[in-house]
Amino acid sequence: MKPSLKIIADKSGVSKTTVSFVLNGRGDEKNISAETQQRVLETAKMLDYVPNHLARSLSMGRSFTIGFIVPDISNPFFGKIARLVEHFAEKRGYSVMVASTDERPDKEKKILETFINRQIDGIIIAPVTDLSDVALKQIPLVCFDRIYSRQAETGVAINNKETAQQLTQSLVNKGHQRISLVALSSQLPNIQERITGYKKALVQNGIDIVERLIVEVDEHNKKASTRKVIKELLDEVNAPTGYLFLNNVLAAEAIWTVNKYHANKINGLHFASFDNLDLFDYALPKVISALQPGEDIARNCVDLLCYQIDENKTKEGFCLSTKIIER
Repeated sequence: MKPSLKIIADKSGVSKTTVSFVLNGRGDEKNISAETQQRVLETAKMLDYVPNHLARSLSMGRSFTIGFIVPDISNPFFGKIARLVEHFAEKRGYSVMVASTDERPDKEKKILETFINRQIDGIIIAPVTDLSDVALKQIPLVCFDRIYSRQAETGVAINNKETAQQLTQSLVNKGHQRISLVALSSQLPNIQERITGYKKALVQNGIDIVERLIVEVDEHNKKASTRKVIKELLDEVNAPTGYLFLNNVLAAEAIWTVNKYHANKINGLHFASFDNLDLFDYALPKVISALQPGEDIARNCVDLLCYQIDENKTKEGFCLSTKIIER
C-alpha cells in the first residue's frame, strides 16, 4: 500500500502541509530548512513513496512540465544551461522538455505551438525571433541570451556590450591593431550589442573601424563557412592578427582551421571569444574568453518562470556580468 502524507509526516516529525510542500518541490519557496527537507525526502524514499503526478496535475491545474528551447542544444553553452535548468526546475517539482530550433523561425514557431498544445506550464527560451505572436500570451515565458525589446524587462541577459568591449581591449593590450570580428547572424539583439562594444573599444583606442573585418558565418554550415572566412582573412596582405569570436563554436572551429591550414601564422595571432571551453586552456592560438555565469542564468530563468506561473504576473529580469579569462 502506498504510504500517505500523514504517515510520512508522522515518521518525519512534521506536518502534512510541510510534507506536501517538500514533495512538490516547494520547500525552498516556503522557507523550509534544508535539514527538514532532507529528512522528509529520506523518509519518503524509505517508505517507497511514489507521487501520483497525474492526480497532482489534475488537482492543481498544472502539468508540472516546462519547456526549454535553444538554437542548438549541442552548443556547449546551451547544453550547460539546459543541465542547470533541469537541476533548478527539479527542485521546484518540474520536469523539463528540451528542443532545438536550429536558428529557424518556422521551427521555433512549430515547437512553441507543440509545447503550448501539450499544456506545459511555461517556457524558457533563447529566441530566434521577437516572439510577438499573440498565442504566446497564453503561457508564461522567460527569454535568455537573446533579449528582444518585448522581453527586455523580464528576461535574463548578460552585459554583452561591455563584455565585447573588454575582450577587444584585451586584444589591443596585447599589441593587436587590426582586429576582426566573427559572428553568426548579426541581426540578433545580443550580437548587435556585441558588435557595438567591439566598435566602441576600437574607437577608444584610435583604431579605424573597417567594416569588411566584421564578418558573418553561415549559421547552417558553420564548419565550412568558418574555414572559408578565416582563410580569406589570413590571406589578406594586411591580415588581422586579433580575432573576436562571438561564440565558442566559431572560436573552436577557427582554432582547428588555423592549426590545420595556417600553422606557420599561429605565433602572430590571438583570439578572444564569448563563452569558455576547456579547449581554450591549452589551445593555440591563445584564447581570451568571457565566462558567462551559467548557474546564475539558469537559476534566475527558473525563478522568474515559476514566479510567473505562481503569481500570474512578471517580475523584473536580470542583466548579469561575465568574467574575462586572460590567456
